[in-house]
Amino acid sequence: MAMPGRGGILSCHIEDVATLYASYLSFISNGALFVPSNRVQQLGDEVFIAVTLPNSSERLPMNGKIVWINSKEQSSRPAGFAVQIGTDIAGQKIKNEIERLLAGKIDSLQATYTM
Repeated sequence: MAMPGRGGILSCHIEDVATLYASYLSFISNGALFVPSNRVQQLGDEVFIAVTLPNSSERLPMNGKIVWINSKEQSSRPAGFAVQIGTDIAGQKIKNEIERLLAGKIDSLQATYTM
């Protein structure tokens, strides 16, 4: 259910695997995706996002809850928020595809947009 004055469909287009790596929060239960944005959000807000992953033009629908916020840009970390991937079928499809694209990279020590 959209909240008045908020909500709407957000788009998140992830160009390449390096950006996906920097955007994926593997330490969150079921994973989360970071969405660069100047839009003001609150922790716990429910959002709907159309996600486009690397090497694909398919926009995948994702419902989720905001679990992380970078309120302003700092060094290599853009402003934005992370959305926990839902445990529904659509969410599992996104999580499986992310983990396939990031095979062997998830536990690497490269910096990400959040940590």
